[in-house]
This record gives sequence, structure tokens and C-alpha cells, in this order.
Amino acid sequence: MVRGLNHGEEIAKPLRDYEILYIVRPDVEEADLPDTTKKVESLIESLGGSVQRTNIWGKRRLAYEVSHLREGHYVLTDFEIDAGRVPEMEATLKISDQVFRHLIVRKPPATPAPTAAPPPPAEAAESAAVETAAPTEPDGGQPQEPVVATGSTEASEVEEEGDNGQP
Repeated sequence: MVRGLNHGEEIAKPLRDYEILYIVRPDVEEADLPDTTKKVESLIESLGGSVQRTNIWGKRRLAYEVSHLREGHYVLTDFEIDAGRVPEMEATLKISDQVFRHLIVRKPPATPAPTAAPPPPAEAAESAAVETAAPTEPDGGQPQEPVVATGSTEASEVEEEGDNGQP
């Protein structure tokens, strides 16, 4: 808590959501694993945080050898804590005898699920499909009507009328 400048009142810092994935030494027995997880949880609580849930994944093989160890017990814990206390928590975990690797990640803030827009009316959907189906010219313009040369008498009659000067 931080004291206010004017009134001596305490200003609460917002707690942020984090998760920690840590690996416990393989020589720790399965029966003793809950004691180790309780130590990590009590560390979080002693720093002003609160544990939301702990999930023990079990003993797994490591991707590569770390300090001559080839496997370990994986544990994932979700918690809330003030962001300024995370470095202190990491420093404590670095000197732990039972936890030999850990990773603390800040979880993104929860956002409400986006609401789906109502479907368009049937007519609008059909016209949109027709518009998207129309072919376009390579330059992006609209298609042009093809010019067809026919021996139509209508076209020749129009030309003749224009030659006589009559409308």
C-alpha cells in the first residue's frame, strides 16, 4: 500500500493476473510435492498476492538437460499480485532448493467476448453475392459490353438516315 500525499490515506495498487510455471526437482517424492506447492503459494501470499488455482502436471521429461537433471515435476499456478512484487518473488525462487526452473508470465486482461453482428437480410446477402461474382477487368474497372459486328439492317438504316439529314 502507498500512502496518499495529502490525507495519509492508503491507495490500493491494482493486483494483476499472473501465472507461474515451475519445475520441482525430480528427487522430491510425489507425496512431498504438495508441501513444495504450499511453499510457493505461501510466498505469493506473503508478498500480498492471492492464489487462484494450482495445477500439478506431474513428472515429465525435460527438453534438454538442466543441471544434470533430465526430468522434473511441472506445476502451474494462477495468482494475483502487485506488479512491483514480482521481482522479489523471482529472487526468492532463484535460491530455492526444490524449484530449479520457473517462468512468471503476466496474463492479458480479460476482455468481453465480441458480440456477433446480426446476419444481413436475405435480399442484401443475395445482392452482395451477385456483386462479388461479377467479373472485373484486370485493371480493376467494370467489365465492358463486348462489341459485336453484325450485318443488322437497323444499324445501316440509322446511318442512312443520318446521311440524308433527316432525323
